[in-house]
Amino acid sequence: MLTKIIFKRVFAIFGVVNNFLLIIFIIFKSPKQFGNYKCLMAYISIFEIFYSILDFLTVPTIYSHNSAFLVIIEKDSAIFPDSLLQVANISFCSLFGMSMAIFAIHFVYRLLVMIGPKYLYHYHLQKVLGLIGCTIIVGCGWTVVMHISFGPTKYSDSLISLEYLEPRNLTLSDVDYVGAHFHHTDSYGNQFINWNSMIALVMMTIAIMLSFTTVILCGLKIYKDAQENLSLRSSTDNNIQSQIFWALVLQTIIPVVLMHFPAGIGYLFSMLNRSTEILGEIPAITIFMYPALDPLPSFFIIRSYREAILELLGCKKSEMSVIPTEMSLQVIRTPAGKTPEENR
Repeated sequence: MLTKIIFKRVFAIFGVVNNFLLIIFIIFKSPKQFGNYKCLMAYISIFEIFYSILDFLTVPTIYSHNSAFLVIIEKDSAIFPDSLLQVANISFCSLFGMSMAIFAIHFVYRLLVMIGPKYLYHYHLQKVLGLIGCTIIVGCGWTVVMHISFGPTKYSDSLISLEYLEPRNLTLSDVDYVGAHFHHTDSYGNQFINWNSMIALVMMTIAIMLSFTTVILCGLKIYKDAQENLSLRSSTDNNIQSQIFWALVLQTIIPVVLMHFPAGIGYLFSMLNRSTEILGEIPAITIFMYPALDPLPSFFIIRSYREAILELLGCKKSEMSVIPTEMSLQVIRTPAGKTPEENR
């Protein structure tokens, strides 16, 4: 258990460091063609820093068994006031949902940039802030769903007391949890469906499908437009647009592989009343890796950031402009044996 906590906190620290470094590069090393897109890039890094800090402070785990898929924070492991653990737990789950909206709006923005400046010409920054506001609204909506539908119940209390807490010599007062419990069992052994969890899962599934549909449709349109207008842009612009696009694609694949796919499998098997503990342990680890790994595509694909990394590591000397001095002018000679100044 201690090894897992250390592993998670180490990745949380890397998440803060990598995203803070990326923000520095976004501010000081971005090509001028990025424009206000830098705001969106910085926003996702700030989001991931906050996610990493919350991970570090709470170190949540995921318990999956039969029809339950629960996010649990043990008070002894958390560096957080006990009175705020419920808020922290719901926030952890809400940020998970909010991440899907974040990478969707990036594709929406890139599409608007590609199909024509008329969509972004007026009040450009306000439109960027509007897209950011959409992700915050999604996060708030996810929070409401978590609070109403995925809060503790007496049936979930009974389940985790017997299956999770007792083997660890813990009690309900030692933990805080939220999550889905799709099939409850009453005192007579009869099972019935928990419709609160079912309805909430349907709402989440719709949100997930909308996000993925937006990403796929916008991504295909962006790629098609880039190929059709390849000859209309300068090689520099085409190169930068390509760097942004592929960095964005990889930054979308990372959370899908590390967060949404493992958690989605866990939810599916829980809904079918067939889940096992391993289906909770996998996303409990990979979710911590997401903020630390997500900046890497930008570091390695965007050229100016890659060069900044090499300079930081001492593998590449920064380019310095050399100003000719009086002595250097004396050794610069034209074919006639005169200095440039003399040859005028």
